[in-house]
Amino acid sequence: MARKTPPTSRRAAPTKVSKPFPWGTALGSVVLAALLVGIVGYAFANQGEGVRDLVRNPDAAIEGVQVADTEELARGHVAGAVDYEAVPPNGGDHNSVPQSCAVYNEPIPAENAVHSLEHGAVWITYNDELAEDQVEELAGKVEGDPYGLMSPVSDQESPIVLTAWGRTLELDTASDSRIDDFIEAYASGPQTPERGAACIGNTATGELAPAPVAPAPDASAAPVVPSAAPEASAVPSPAAS
Repeated sequence: MARKTPPTSRRAAPTKVSKPFPWGTALGSVVLAALLVGIVGYAFANQGEGVRDLVRNPDAAIEGVQVADTEELARGHVAGAVDYEAVPPNGGDHNSVPQSCAVYNEPIPAENAVHSLEHGAVWITYNDELAEDQVEELAGKVEGDPYGLMSPVSDQESPIVLTAWGRTLELDTASDSRIDDFIEAYASGPQTPERGAACIGNTATGELAPAPVAPAPDASAAPVVPSAAPEASAVPSPAAS
């Protein structure tokens, strides 16, 4: 007689245990995401506003910029030296040839440099008090810039002066962040009278000589009296017949 296999016992299905929704983790993630969005948005808005201000109104955006009345700045071409009121000048009558934009280790004629300002150049000058490493730092900001001009001016009061047409900024150190702002705002900027003109021309250094003065006429010299025209000779009338 065949043996019967005892029936196998069935295991009961496991009881499903519902886990609570991780509200704390979700809430923390939402707060963190909102915080990151706020930080990024704030930084973007402020950076964008700063850029807009620098482009739209650099005179107000850059602290310490001195703005001249451009209507009072003459723009005539003159020969010889000009007696400028400011050192270095930020406008006025100037030489007919601009100074080529470059880094110069010797003083350049202010009359040529002012013409470069009229074309949109930013002229960086420094006096004898500025350390050599700072001079090199300034040169690095000018080299290769088609509207960058740099030269020493020993008799200026501030160690560093940045000049554009009608604009002046006096600084103490080459690490001042306003230098980059000034260059960005004013190099061929909206203040430029002849925007788009090249900053190419004179490459000589040294001061210009005064324009030659024409000698005054000598009053003691005898006046030249034009000679009278010769009188016509009389033509004899024909003899009466």
